[in-house]
Amino acid sequence: MDSVWFGKPRPSSGQPLGLSREAIVRKALELLDEHGMQKLSMRNLAAQLGAAPMSLYWHVPTKDALIELCLDEIYGEFDLPAPGAEWEPALRGMMHTLRRLAQKHPWWVRAIGEHTTIGPNAVAMSDAMLEPMRAAGLTMAEAALSASTVSSFVMGFAIAEVNFAGAGKMDQPPPDLGKIADLYRDKHPRYVEMLDDPAVWSLEGQFEFGLDCVIDGIKARVAALR
Repeated sequence: MDSVWFGKPRPSSGQPLGLSREAIVRKALELLDEHGMQKLSMRNLAAQLGAAPMSLYWHVPTKDALIELCLDEIYGEFDLPAPGAEWEPALRGMMHTLRRLAQKHPWWVRAIGEHTTIGPNAVAMSDAMLEPMRAAGLTMAEAALSASTVSSFVMGFAIAEVNFAGAGKMDQPPPDLGKIADLYRDKHPRYVEMLDDPAVWSLEGQFEFGLDCVIDGIKARVAALR
């Protein structure tokens, strides 16, 4: 595995004037938030910065390295729990933040897993999840597996949300549930019954129910191991 975090920044002498790694990452974040990953290229980024494309490589060795840097900037937007916080409310708060950041930066949640996330902000976020669970008496394995499980649920939920929004479906009228019910009323009556239950169609309700299930499952699993 290679990563931008394994390398050392290049010396300041000889750097192209008017550019910095920070400025490059800042502009890249603007492009990613506006257009997504598909429109990000070093050439396009250089044009936005008014620089020659090759000058960017003095500060950022590859496009993948740039994406790593951008991913870590978003991790820096997490509100980390205060020292001594109880593990369950701390974990819930961070998972709500994860979902909010995914909605704010759809490219970010889609890129997690495709690119290395071992930057200082990402590691600080992970450490902040582990600390209250370890303080509550969970072993390191229990804490790490619990954090991975709950964050996997939230990222999966968030990816479905941002893909739905990205397809423009948020601005469209809701589907005609009556017509759908007419298609399946005789053959799949339980599905039709589900269509008539408004609790099923609340995204907030779906999220909270799923988060409750995962956290309750973690608590039961840990209790069974004692």
